Amino acid sequence: MKKHILSLTLGSLLVSTLSAEDDGFYMSAGYQIGEAAQMVKNTKGIQDLSDRYESLNNLLTRYSTLNTLIKLSADPSAINGVRNDLGASAKNLIGDKANSPAYQAVLLAINAAVGFWNVVGYVTQCGGNANGTKSTSSTTIFNNEPGYRSTSITCSLNGYTPGYYGPMSIENFKKLNEAYQILQTALKTGLPALKENNGTVNVTYTYTCSGEGNNNCDVPKEHGNGGIKTETQTIDGKIVNTTISSKVVNST
Repeated sequence: MKKHILSLTLGSLLVSTLSAEDDGFYMSAGYQIGEAAQMVKNTKGIQDLSDRYESLNNLLTRYSTLNTLIKLSADPSAINGVRNDLGASAKNLIGDKANSPAYQAVLLAINAAVGFWNVVGYVTQCGGNANGTKSTSSTTIFNNEPGYRSTSITCSLNGYTPGYYGPMSIENFKKLNEAYQILQTALKTGLPALKENNGTVNVTYTYTCSGEGNNNCDVPKEHGNGGIKTETQTIDGKIVNTTISSKVVNST
């Protein structure tokens, strides 16, 4: 009997509290509680009441959230605040370095590319003379590269024609070397924010050549003993000045 009275009291209390809101939704919810309270006659009834109350609580939470959103949608200042927040977030993506996930993703990708080259650079087999021709005793050394226990990579695989089944040609290695030097220089000088698509990157790298018939260092055609060549190109809106210094040395 006490259990029945307690349940009825609980139901009546909830009904009176919810009815005070003068809202059809709350009235309906109150009747659900009252109905559940009337069913409390055993343990199963108590469990049923608990389940209904939990369901009601979830509905009330959703209703309250919906009311809040409706009120915010009618408030111009709230809308402007959200719009400003979104605008600030968008600006941070391309205008900030420390707090921009996009900037960090680009930086990670560039570091990964450089790191990958650091791993495989020194095991790359390369050789030959200019224009992909087979060499007999040529050695071409690219400086400032992650070589095996050194800071240079030596291309000296002779006796094979560069290509798919042979060593990497010097021409192709020059392209990889240039890309590596540009990325490395950009990382050292510090990458600007993504929105800054202007500026200048100055890149300088050198390589030396030795061996009979080695014509890989003939950068300017008018200089038989190597020389200096400066190239200017635009990459993604940025000016890249590349200074290539090559030199022919005597074989030892």
